[in-house]
Amino acid sequence: MMNTFISGERQYDFVSKFNYVREAGTCGEQRAAETILQELKKENSDAQIRTEEFSFFAPQIKRSFFEVTAPYHKVYEACTFGFCANTDENGLEADFVYLENADDINMKRANGKIVMLNNYMSRTMLEKLVKAGALGFVSFSGTPIDTGKKRLPAAKNLGQSKTLAEIPGTCIHFVDAAEIVEKGALRVRMICEQTLVEKTSQNICARIEGSDKSDDILTVTAHYDSVPQGPGAYDNMAGCAIVMELFLYFCEHKPRRTIDFVFFGAEEKGLLGSRAYVKAHESELSHHLFNMNIDLAGQSLGGTVIGVTGDSSICRQFEALAEKCGIGMTTRSSVWSSDSNTFAWKRIPSMTLNRDGYGMHTEYDTIDLISAWSLCRSALLLCTIANYLANEEVFPLCRQIPQEFLAQLDASFSTEK
Repeated sequence: MMNTFISGERQYDFVSKFNYVREAGTCGEQRAAETILQELKKENSDAQIRTEEFSFFAPQIKRSFFEVTAPYHKVYEACTFGFCANTDENGLEADFVYLENADDINMKRANGKIVMLNNYMSRTMLEKLVKAGALGFVSFSGTPIDTGKKRLPAAKNLGQSKTLAEIPGTCIHFVDAAEIVEKGALRVRMICEQTLVEKTSQNICARIEGSDKSDDILTVTAHYDSVPQGPGAYDNMAGCAIVMELFLYFCEHKPRRTIDFVFFGAEEKGLLGSRAYVKAHESELSHHLFNMNIDLAGQSLGGTVIGVTGDSSICRQFEALAEKCGIGMTTRSSVWSSDSNTFAWKRIPSMTLNRDGYGMHTEYDTIDLISAWSLCRSALLLCTIANYLANEEVFPLCRQIPQEFLAQLDASFSTEK
């Protein structure tokens, strides 16, 4: 019955409606939210369909500047990290040192300097730099073979916050970073100037009440926003298509347990949609049994992984279900980098389905690379798992999350201010 209901073509048609950029807090994201609502309401069901708005802060970059002042002089194209501190209008000038991977030996050289690190920056690393006495930082993006637009640096945000960080930071391109190291830069000057602007996003939710175990709640989730570089078909409108397909299935096949189908906004800004969801639903979280999340799906070539943030026995149960429906996959017991983390942080076991693919966070992430065949297989696999979880007499999964995972999650979420 499930095999004949699940449709890859229907999912592909859904993805085709969103071939545009959907950066959080923009008209593109709002347009997508309205379309998802329309699609949900097409189904003549008793599902509770709602929009849950939330606000967040986004950086508005005004000035970015980086130059080497000794032993040679050159200005390099730069891009300020979102949420880093501002310099004054004349900038910050100081001695320079390259710290590579910021190992303990190199970090001893950071005090009183502007430092350069390899392509990795986070709130945790920022705190490490501040503790070491660094005055500012520069990182780099790209590859040595980039040309055209790819030759421009691309800084990221330092996580979500309502305030700017303690020190300024900027990003240059890989090729320029290599030149700075080879030429032995000793002193640099940087300018970072930005303001924070409050924006609005929304989660789109459709809840199907369970028939006789309605107090038990499962969530099936995916994010619908994209990065500004491209339309995000693989990351993650394909995941949204799978959520929609499961919603249609359970409208026709009422589950015993309640299922909330949620399309998250602002995931790319730091899991903001899922964070807003658990906050809004805090009073009912003790009834949430499991989160099934999808993030990266739909391309034909590749392997499928289900990352489980929960007891390792869950992996074995999911593997048995995959074998039963004849769909190859692997499982991994770990903390996953997606909205499932937010649920696990709140002590709700979770998973994220992820399929190999090309073009994430680039202009190449378009529907041209999406496959109806792949969508059908992933939806069938997840529908099999969801049907099992929603209808067993006794909920079949262990609800304990390993302590090492909880420690990682608590540390990760505690860095968000």
